[in-house]
Amino acid sequence: MSRSPLDWKAHLLAVSAGVLLALPYNNRELFLLTWLGFVPLLFALQGKTPGQSYRLGLSCGLGLYGVGAWWVVGFIERLWSPGLAVTASLSLLFWFYSAQLPALLASSLQWLRRRTGWSDVLLFPLLVALFFGHFPMLFHAQLGESQSAFLAALQPVSLTGVLGLDTVIAVVNLLLFRWLSGAVEGRRDPIGWGAALVPVAWLVFGGFSLGAWDMRMTDWSSRRIGFVQENAPAGVGNKPPVAGYSETYPRALALSEQLTAQGAELVVWPEARFNPYFLEPRVAEAFRQAAQTMGAALLFQAMERENRVRSRLEFNSAVLIDAQGRDQGHYRKIKRVAFGEYLPVLGLFPEARRWVRGTFGAFFSHVSAGQGPARFSLDGLQVVPLICYEAMFPYFVADAVRGGGAGELVVTMSNNAWFGATRQPYQHLNASVLRAVESRAPLLHVMNNGPSAVILPNGRRLFESAYGEEAGYWVDVPIPASGADSFFTRQPWLFRGALYGLLLVVLVKAFWPVRARRSATSAPAS
Repeated sequence: MSRSPLDWKAHLLAVSAGVLLALPYNNRELFLLTWLGFVPLLFALQGKTPGQSYRLGLSCGLGLYGVGAWWVVGFIERLWSPGLAVTASLSLLFWFYSAQLPALLASSLQWLRRRTGWSDVLLFPLLVALFFGHFPMLFHAQLGESQSAFLAALQPVSLTGVLGLDTVIAVVNLLLFRWLSGAVEGRRDPIGWGAALVPVAWLVFGGFSLGAWDMRMTDWSSRRIGFVQENAPAGVGNKPPVAGYSETYPRALALSEQLTAQGAELVVWPEARFNPYFLEPRVAEAFRQAAQTMGAALLFQAMERENRVRSRLEFNSAVLIDAQGRDQGHYRKIKRVAFGEYLPVLGLFPEARRWVRGTFGAFFSHVSAGQGPARFSLDGLQVVPLICYEAMFPYFVADAVRGGGAGELVVTMSNNAWFGATRQPYQHLNASVLRAVESRAPLLHVMNNGPSAVILPNGRRLFESAYGEEAGYWVDVPIPASGADSFFTRQPWLFRGALYGLLLVVLVKAFWPVRARRSATSAPAS
């Protein structure tokens, strides 16, 4: 039996859909492309089987992640330096795995179309939200994170989380396809026009909410917060300090002195290549004395070790020293980076960990996970620390900020030097914008190489630094006077649970006829 020839036109449409969806991740000003990016793929899927749809979705995914995550090439090279052939192979493997998301989405859509006979107006938005929200990725990214510049569209995520925005984007894409394809005449499409009320209501609410939050923040008092952008190169282990500085007086501390001289009452350092605060008592004492001398608090990250009976655990931790030089507690990072801070499956075996570390380099370490979120109280501020990529997880952040009270400030500290001068640091920042709106709290995004930013609760960027600068910055940050959590922070699982319930109904409909036929077939003849 011969295979049918490859439908090149359909695959070109699928690849173009992936590129359209990728471009807003690379340039946030192109956010409108996401609202029509799926349309070429939907045209390509017309009349296709689930198997054919899988292959078309794979082409879409290779376009999406090949363009949107091109930075993985430089990341692998800086991480391990394995040579051109291995770097290319691992990059292709990463893109191929990531492309399974739209591939499985497309095949599931076609299968459910056939099994249920229900409208794409229901099925497509449901599948887009669930796949983008749940597919296991090495570097998690939601569809709505491409919309960080579309402030009116961001506001309702304080009710639903980013999954709601993903759903609305999918509805608009489906309606555009529905009317452009001519499958349903727009003037005679009550289902389509009914569905169109969802994005209209979303954006109308968003526009009013954006203005309301602008007005609300005018009554807030400001606190002068400083942060340091060290612009240190990628690397692990203890490297000699920059000339003219030492472990007890690093460059970050010199920049902090300049910031506190300008009135900064809290200075935040980014995630560092190596900070011996927990390992060297003389360093800890020097930092505490410096905070007391400056009369300002210091928040920074360092690696912490804890000896157990049969093992020694290592944690990626944040610590706050107050203006009196007192250690106010530690936060141990919970969401670790796979293959960087732990090895899935292999990490269960100590011998395998040692072999990987010895073979592939010191970056492949094993960092233990902390037990729960933390909150530092500081003269009316409630500082919620996040480390590295924890800002990429909306439900994790919602749990961390819930019940914070007045004066809440979310702070994320990271080191994006491993990705070089690519679009990845900007994609990381875009995710932080979504977390600020979801939690309705100001967020300080502090990066080693930049861009660092101060993000207001409605997603506006009060300040954004340039990439690749070594500098210290201070910003007067409006701090909320009341501590009311957003609806999403209080009920983060509500919208997600509604999607689960709808999926269950769809699956029952899809499988029920099969059961009915089987029971009829197995019944004895009368």
